[in-house]
Amino acid sequence: MIITYDFGHGTGQDRGASGYRNEEKDCREYGALAIKKLQSLGHTCYDCTPASSPALTLGQSLAYRVNKANSIGSQLHLCMHVNAFQTDKATGCEVEYASAAGQAYADRVSSEISTALGLTNRGAKSQPGLYVLKYTNMVAILIEPFFCDNKADCDKYNVEKLATAIVKGITGIDTSTQTNASTQPIVQTAPTYEETVPTGPNIWQVPGMPFYIELRADGDMAIHLDRGNYIVIRKGGAPEVYWNNNQGAGGSKRLF
Repeated sequence: MIITYDFGHGTGQDRGASGYRNEEKDCREYGALAIKKLQSLGHTCYDCTPASSPALTLGQSLAYRVNKANSIGSQLHLCMHVNAFQTDKATGCEVEYASAAGQAYADRVSSEISTALGLTNRGAKSQPGLYVLKYTNMVAILIEPFFCDNKADCDKYNVEKLATAIVKGITGIDTSTQTNASTQPIVQTAPTYEETVPTGPNIWQVPGMPFYIELRADGDMAIHLDRGNYIVIRKGGAPEVYWNNNQGAGGSKRLF
């Protein structure tokens, strides 16, 4: 699966929360480990976090994340954050979503975090108005694993347990360094997609046909039957093929 992700805030006017812990530091710590674990399982992951310099406005920061994720065309986008409210007033983990497919991921990830860290499970929260969830083309979730302004929550923070919980919620696989027990992956429903040809300077449609070629942000080329069925030709890497019947069944495979 191709996964895009971004670590919250960290540039110009887009700043994270601080309390007993710091959101910008923590989401980059647990998020980086979660991505490393996903890559170890064979998933291809692309970072959509803007650089800290030059400083961006909040709107520019959010637009950068969305535009880069959409240009890559992943199947899942992960937003890494840490929650905050008022000092020691709110507690627990939650995962926000904007679609039915996103809710399925959010339910599992929040449950796994709650179990792993011993936190109250605030559950999946529908937030269709959040910019990154609203404007990304793929399934997206925003992870709020604990409150950085709650001392009890912060005392339970464990980067290995948290990253392992996120990956297990997404894939069904336990990647803990503390166990060798085998687990069976969760059978996931493939996300649906619009059966239209996208537009943009990186899209070339075959004249008179619904097929198109896409120049991807990473320099690779994708040859599309449609948005859900295509092959990616990678410079210096094995080709990848993706299939989806738009009825809940689909998958991907690196060819060699």
